[in-house]
Amino acid sequence: MKLKTIKAQIGDDEYNELISKTIELIVNELSLDLKLNFLFFLCWCRNKIIFLYENTVIAVDVEVNYDENKKPILSSMVINELCTIKLLKEYPKTEQDIEFKTIINKSGKNCFNAEKFLNWIDEPSEINEKIDEPYYKVISYLQKYNKNTFSTERYNFYSKWDNDSNFITNIYAYDKKNQAEMKLYIPDKFEKNNDIAVDDLSGKLSNFKKRQCKEVFLRIANQENEYFKTKNYWVMELVKYTIQPILNLHEWSIHRIFCKPEKFSNIWVYDFPDKNEEPYFFITDHNLIQETTKIAVLNFKNPAYHIKGIYKRGNVKRKNWLLDENYIKELMKFLKAPCTDEFCKRKYVETNWQKMIFEYNHNTAGWGWGETGFDIPPEIDTNRTEEGIEALPFNLPIPDYTKLLQDK
Repeated sequence: MKLKTIKAQIGDDEYNELISKTIELIVNELSLDLKLNFLFFLCWCRNKIIFLYENTVIAVDVEVNYDENKKPILSSMVINELCTIKLLKEYPKTEQDIEFKTIINKSGKNCFNAEKFLNWIDEPSEINEKIDEPYYKVISYLQKYNKNTFSTERYNFYSKWDNDSNFITNIYAYDKKNQAEMKLYIPDKFEKNNDIAVDDLSGKLSNFKKRQCKEVFLRIANQENEYFKTKNYWVMELVKYTIQPILNLHEWSIHRIFCKPEKFSNIWVYDFPDKNEEPYFFITDHNLIQETTKIAVLNFKNPAYHIKGIYKRGNVKRKNWLLDENYIKELMKFLKAPCTDEFCKRKYVETNWQKMIFEYNHNTAGWGWGETGFDIPPEIDTNRTEEGIEALPFNLPIPDYTKLLQDK
């Protein structure tokens, strides 16, 4: 892709402006010196924006007014809630391992607290797709990061805040020999495409010198990072997103099965499984998806965990949840109970288990969207809209999920 084409593309400038204003408010409130230390953007967590400054995690909630065109009025932005969490240990596990302070709390409620922080600190990082290490390990790495982390005798490769919302990943390079700064744009996907575009910010480098820089970058980027055990490029991408964030969507792409009762309104099916993937559903530890901290992923056809590690779909990630015996027994009792959903109470559906099958077939396997609707049983319907996604028969027995206690 040509440099002119890349630079003509823009991301979400409004998002960058909101993050920039948030950073400004934090810096002023806490008297931070960004000339001496980075303020790393980590993520959104429980509707809070999470940053890192030296050995302190900062959680902030802001409020902003919008004009008649639904554009944010940045001058109106204020902090609603601001908490600082000083890390006394690299991996804090208890409240004795941190110093939690609430600096601002306009609502008068303790919205973000030490317990929520400790639940978050060992969740898999969602900063980018490739690195799944928990946040405390990412924090430990960022605390040691500097502009010379990725460097050779001649070049430094680094990131810096420049208010660029371009979705194409970019890394800065400094040619020490020629005292020239460049901006390297790396089109997706790095592993398959080395067509890197170089923006010579100095205006004095020849094509040969720019090509030299690209070759060195590719060599370093493809080396294994000792800390994360992945290519340096994915670490550089992670660092880039923490120093110069962009609007990186975290899309769940899921469908809720039951709205009531509240006890089991936390059961979902995924919209877009892989072709020929074993049918499954998953259970979250909270019925509000943004409050979820762990997920149990179960097969429909057998009593086994579909995923035994972290739940990961793109850059949406959560800790693994192993269900205990009492929860499993309650779940099975609920699945065997009569279905009360009038829409699904047809010739196919009598129990909550069959309601789950109905929703999976309709939402995920593409059954019922054609002219024949629900007239043809899903497992023999050739007009389903999702090819390669298995449909489930309504007489599928409920697996004995108590056997999950042996599947660890």
